[in-house]
Amino acid sequence: MTNIQFPGSERLHQSASEVLATGVSSGMRRRVTPTPLYFDRGQGPYFWDVDNHRFLDYTLGWGPLILGNNHRRVNDAVAAQLQRGYTFGAQHELEIRVARQIVELVPGIEQVIFSNTGSEAVQAAVRIARALTGRNKIVKFEGHYHGWMNNVLVSYHPTGGEPSESQATCGGQPPNEFADTIVLPWNDIESLRSAFDHVGDGIAAVITEPLLANSGCCEPREGFLQGLIELCRRHGAVSIFDEVITGFRLAAGGAREYYKLAPDLSVYGKAIAAGFSLSAVAGRKEMFDVLRDGRTFHAGTYNGNPICLAAASAALEVLADGDAFSKMHAHGQSLWRKITSAAESHGQPLVVCGAGTVFNVHWGVSQAPRDYRETLRSDAEAYTRFRMEMLNQGVYLLPDGRWYVGATHDDQALELAVNAIDHSIANIN
Repeated sequence: MTNIQFPGSERLHQSASEVLATGVSSGMRRRVTPTPLYFDRGQGPYFWDVDNHRFLDYTLGWGPLILGNNHRRVNDAVAAQLQRGYTFGAQHELEIRVARQIVELVPGIEQVIFSNTGSEAVQAAVRIARALTGRNKIVKFEGHYHGWMNNVLVSYHPTGGEPSESQATCGGQPPNEFADTIVLPWNDIESLRSAFDHVGDGIAAVITEPLLANSGCCEPREGFLQGLIELCRRHGAVSIFDEVITGFRLAAGGAREYYKLAPDLSVYGKAIAAGFSLSAVAGRKEMFDVLRDGRTFHAGTYNGNPICLAAASAALEVLADGDAFSKMHAHGQSLWRKITSAAESHGQPLVVCGAGTVFNVHWGVSQAPRDYRETLRSDAEAYTRFRMEMLNQGVYLLPDGRWYVGATHDDQALELAVNAIDHSIANIN
C-alpha cells in the first residue's frame, strides 16, 4: 500500500511552528509521526485528521479517552452544566457527587481532593506526605513518570548510569530541586528495604506506578507492591500509588481493586473524566487531617471545576457497569493473541505485557521486561516500522509501544485491527 500523504497536517505544522514554540502543545507529541498529525474530529474509537483520513485510535489521547470521543452521556452532562455555569470559584453539589462516586467505587478510599492534572495531584500527594511525617525525602523508581515538575521528573528515561542514580530528565532542572528525591530500581524490594535501613527516618513517601505503564507496562513482581506498602507502614512513611494511568482503567477501582491492595494515598487523572481535565488524590480520612488543621495547604482556581466534574460523574456512571471492564480486557487480550500469533507466524520475536486495557508490545525480545532497564533491550526501530505500517492501514498507535483499549472498541474495531496487524507484520522489513 502506498504511504498515506498528509498535506493538510504538513501545512498546519509549518504554520504552527511560526507562532507555537516547537509547533506542538506537549513535547511528547512531536515524534508520534514524522509530521505531527492534526485532527479534526473524533467519534467513539475513531479520529479523522484534517486530510479526512479515518484512524482507529489505540492512543485514546494518551489514556484519558476511556469512553472514546463524543460519548452521548458525557456530552449530555457537560452540555447541561454549560447552561448552569462554567466555574464558580465556590462550592457546588457536583463536588460531593463525584467524590462520593469515587469513594464508592475504589476500595479503601474515604475522602478525596480535586485538582486538574496528574502533575498537580502528584505534588499535592507529596506535600501531604511531607506534612504528615515532618520529613522531606521521597523515593521514586527509575523509569516511572509522575509529571513534569522538577522534583519528580528524575531518572525517567536515562540511557546510562546506575539505576539508583538521580538524573535530571531534561535541561532546566537544577540538582537542588531534586536533592531530596531518592531513585531506586523498581521491582527490587531489597533495594527499598536497604534505603529504609539507611535513611528511613528521613523518607516521607514512596511513590510508584503500580503497573509501570509509562515505561513498557512492566508488571509488578509477586509481593513487591505489598512489600512496599508494608515497609512504608513499618517506617512511618506514606505509600503512594500513582494511578494517573491505571485508575479507572485496570478496573472500576483501579489498581487497588486489580491487585487487591490499599496504599495510603492514590493519585488519579486521565480516565477519571473521560477526556476532560480532572485529577484527584484519594485515601483514608486521616490522611487529610493536615489540610483540615492547617499544617499544609491545597488550592487552585480550577479545582473542582463543574464542567470537568460533570464529565467525570457521567463517565464514572458508565464505568461502574459491571461488564465494562471485562469487555475492555477481553478486547485487549484478543489484540495480544493476534499480535503474538502473527509475529510467530512471520518469525518476528516479540512479547506483549501489561493488562488488557493498557499494554506494551516489545519487539526483538523473548521475555517480558520487569523494570525500566530491561525495556531498553527492545528493538524500538522495528516497532516503529510496524507502527508506520499500521498507520498506513488506518490504525493510530503511540510511539513507545503502548496500546490503550477503551469501552467503545467493539468487534468491528477488533476486526479492523486484526487485519491491520496481519498485514503490517507481514510487510515490515
